[in-house]
Amino acid sequence: MPDIAFFGFAAVTVLGAILALESRDLVYGAVSLGVSFLGVASLFFLLDAAYIGVFQIAVYIGAVVILILFTVMLVGPAKGEGPTEFRRTALFIGILVAMMLGVGGALASPSAFSTNQPCTPECDLAQFSQSLLVTYSVQLAVLSLVFAAAVIGALTLAKSERGTA
Repeated sequence: MPDIAFFGFAAVTVLGAILALESRDLVYGAVSLGVSFLGVASLFFLLDAAYIGVFQIAVYIGAVVILILFTVMLVGPAKGEGPTEFRRTALFIGILVAMMLGVGGALASPSAFSTNQPCTPECDLAQFSQSLLVTYSVQLAVLSLVFAAAVIGALTLAKSERGTA
């Protein structure tokens, strides 16, 4: 049963990413990106890493996708160019290279993908959260400032586009 769930969530993740890349409308691309991020979070939940899954939902779906949608709604959607033959060829080559790298990595280090080993004290969830929220607190604060700057930039663009600046 976990294998079926894994392949289902992996398919949702990959299809969401492909739809995000191939979407002509920015809003549909952002929603597809959110679906892809939700698939990644589901994979974390499947691996019993609920903290990282919730963090994935909060940061990527709750911040990045909402920021993209918020910016599109303020500035206005821009229609992108449709999928061209070059983009499809580049997508095919990218998928092929990713598959080759994955197979090469699996063959080079089969123990890297082993799931039979129990969790050691180095993979403690409390230690991970301590490291994330205490050790990297400056990086998280800088990331929040980058998000705030993006929102301020979107507001400035929206005001100047309407002629009220």
